[in-house]
Formats: sequence, C-alpha cells, structure tokens
Amino acid sequence: MEKIEILKSFLQDGIQITPKALELIVNNQEIIDKIKNYAKQKNLILIDENVFLEFEKIEKQPEIKILYPEEIFNFTIDDVLKTLKKRFEFLSKTIQENHHISNLTSIHKAKKLKKGEEATVIGMIKDKTTYTIVIEDFTGYETIQLDARIVEKLFFDDIIAVNIKKEEEKFVGDKILFPSLSFFRKTINLKKELIITNSEIKFDDKIVLLKPSEIIRVYIEDYKLFLINSRVIKSYKQKNGNDVEVLISLIERRHLNPSFFICKKLYKKDLFLLDEIPDSIVVLNSREPFYKAYKGINIFFLPNGKKLFLKEKRFE
Repeated sequence: MEKIEILKSFLQDGIQITPKALELIVNNQEIIDKIKNYAKQKNLILIDENVFLEFEKIEKQPEIKILYPEEIFNFTIDDVLKTLKKRFEFLSKTIQENHHISNLTSIHKAKKLKKGEEATVIGMIKDKTTYTIVIEDFTGYETIQLDARIVEKLFFDDIIAVNIKKEEEKFVGDKILFPSLSFFRKTINLKKELIITNSEIKFDDKIVLLKPSEIIRVYIEDYKLFLINSRVIKSYKQKNGNDVEVLISLIERRHLNPSFFICKKLYKKDLFLLDEIPDSIVVLNSREPFYKAYKGINIFFLPNGKKLFLKEKRFE
C-alpha cells in the first residue's frame, strides 16, 4: 500500500497518524491491522512515533500460553475406559520405543507359553495383592507373581512391561519397565528470567495470576513449564518415601497422576500425561525449597511465601 492509502485506511477507522509514525508503518505493513486494534483498545485517536514504539515493544514480548485441566463432572464408565485406552495406547508405544523390547507378546498369546518359556507383556495394573499383580491389555488379563518389593511400588492403572516366565501353571515376573524418559533429550533454556510464586508468574514485564489447580501447563515460546500441586504428589507417597522420589517415580511412569483409584477425576484433556516432556516441573505449596535436575528436567519444590527465579535456579 502507498502512504496515502494507509493514511486513508486509518482515517476511516477514526485514527490519525503523524508523519514519523506513518513512515514506520509503511515499512511494517504486516502490522497495520494489529496496530489499529491496539489503538482502539487504548482509545487512541492519534498514533505518533512513541505509540508505535510502545506497540512494537509489546508485540516483541513472548506469548505466555496457559492450560488448565477441564474436569468432566458427570462421566460414565465408558468415558473412563476411553480415557484409559487412549493413555494405554500412548504409553505402551512409548515403552516399546524407549526399551526396544524384542520378545514382546500380547497377554492372550502369553497364555500359550510352555513351561520354561519367557516373553514380555505390556499391560495396565488391574489389581494386586502382596505377591501378585493382575495385568490386562486389549486381548485379556493374567495374574503374575512378583517380588513383594516390586508390587508395593506399583499403583492401580500403572502401565508397565513385565518380563514373564511360565512355571508349572503360573507366570512369574522378574523385571518391570516403565515408559520412562530418554537420556537423549535437548534441554531448552530460558532467554529471560521467569519469576514464579504460588499465585503468579512474571516474565518480561508480563504478570499472570494463577488459578488454584492440581496441574497447570505454561508455554513460553519453546519453553514448557508444568506446575503441579504438592497434594497430588503426597497422594502417591508411600512409607519411607519422600516427595522428590515420588515425583521422579511419576515422571518415569510418564504420568503425574496415574491412578484413577486415587484421583477419582476425569478431564477433557489429560494434562498429567507426559505426552510432551516439560523443561521444568514446579511443585507448588511444598514444605521446603528444593532443586534437582533429572534427565533434562529441572525439578523445583516451591513453598508458600517464596519466589523462584527459574532461569537462575534460585529461591528468594
């Protein structure tokens, strides 16, 4: 567009432009609609050089995208099964990709194993006792005997791979695999400081208030930040464990709230599922400040009344 056309376009919207601002807009015609909207939001009738520079500064600020879980309050058994099926498909595929299992078979086919034969099955924990688990996939379910120390660490609805062996009329498992994380992942670094409290985040002059939630996903350009409430972590805490170990065990499961038996909630999108790996996880409302790096993820525990300077990995 020529200068006169641009000027007429703004005048039609009741906005005047100074000569200096017009020169700047001529060289940045892709922002014409945006700067018009900006002027309307600010109730401006004149755009001068200072207004243009202020608008340009705001445009260059990184966008902060925040996702909250949307709970389904009236759900059916079919809704639960659909959610668990979707999770199973993703995590079983992840297990195969991360562990390169060579002797994988379905539970239905495993039933035909002869005495002394071995295989690996992937399934979801349907039930468990002190020494056994009941594991199921889309083809069936089977009881597998395991060491009590392994069984104790498993939750209902965990998705795992188990190496099994047929002994007489029973199956005995000697090793389990979680979806886990690859060691070979690129860590994204923040370009500017991100300040987090339990009620807000601040980044490059932008302040975003946080709503109370069990989990929140925050995206700043390519940086992925997950905020999780400490009460979720505590609900999976077992005897002699600590919150950091619990969180790491959930990360290895690639799900931060895996047991429907514990959470008793269903969501439109499962934000607890680690279908993408965050660069940082911050546990809100924790007891003590703490930092640990784990497989390329920065883990922080943030108490009330404290600020976390994420880029510097510093509490104040």
